[in-house]
Amino acid sequence: MHYVQKYLEKYQLIKTSNNKMNSRSNTNIFLYCNYYSFYSQKVLMTLYEKNVDFEPLVVDITKGEQYSPWFLELNPRGEVPVLKVRNEVIPDSTRIIDYLEYHLDQELTPIINVSRDSKVMKNINHFRDLLEALPAGVITVGSFFHPHLCGTPKLPFVFPVREVLKSGDLVSSKNLRKLAEENPKAKGILLYKAEIQDRKHEILTNEEEYLKVLNIVDAVLTQVEDQLTEQNEDCWLCCDKFTIADVNLSIILQRLWELGLEERFWTDGKRPHIETYFNKPPAYVGAAGAVSIGVVLALAYMLKKLI
Repeated sequence: MHYVQKYLEKYQLIKTSNNKMNSRSNTNIFLYCNYYSFYSQKVLMTLYEKNVDFEPLVVDITKGEQYSPWFLELNPRGEVPVLKVRNEVIPDSTRIIDYLEYHLDQELTPIINVSRDSKVMKNINHFRDLLEALPAGVITVGSFFHPHLCGTPKLPFVFPVREVLKSGDLVSSKNLRKLAEENPKAKGILLYKAEIQDRKHEILTNEEEYLKVLNIVDAVLTQVEDQLTEQNEDCWLCCDKFTIADVNLSIILQRLWELGLEERFWTDGKRPHIETYFNKPPAYVGAAGAVSIGVVLALAYMLKKLI
């Protein structure tokens, strides 16, 4: 929370989202995103860490703007984030981050190829994959259906945001099937997403199934704690440089904290190295301060919608 100010100084908090890019912009890199989106936050952190000059365009997922015809033309899956570089469109946070690393200016700060040590690179790739596999959406929305399994939620996942997202999940598959009929070009993908949403909803509303998901998170964080135990105090997860593994870890820890799950997973001596990592003071954080940016940006966005 205390790392964000440096980003706010150079970031336009509320950029109204639509399909129009600013013709007066000095950049040719645009990110269609939403501040609530876990995957958008990962890309935002990466862009700031690499010091990429870009313009954000906010897509209002609380109103289903990601399924509007103009956005489905951009990404038929109806998902944020999407990166647009000149005439090239790159969807999916993992693909976007790889693109930023391998296809933009190679003089930019690396977050993947940070070492010639094969052991370090193996660890980076291992923890990147391990953390990316965690189902952030299920973890998030499931906590709304089973609040007794969590502690106290924080901004932005308090009323009315929790109810908006919970209500949206309840009608999501129905809306996707309707949209599939209205958008023939994206029909196959949208129907597939509706089926996936039905399966996810079964997990979300079933406490036993949701507990299995939390147990998976617990097992992953045990590996993270063991890895941090081997590092020096001034190191990050895998080495002395902030890497893609740290992007993934920072964002998932932030999300778990926002949902009130920190007591379940790392505070009160449960995982002291993760607690230290999460609470690193600003002097250690540098450009990685975007760990908390989603909270502030989402709050500002929410307040604008409510005023």
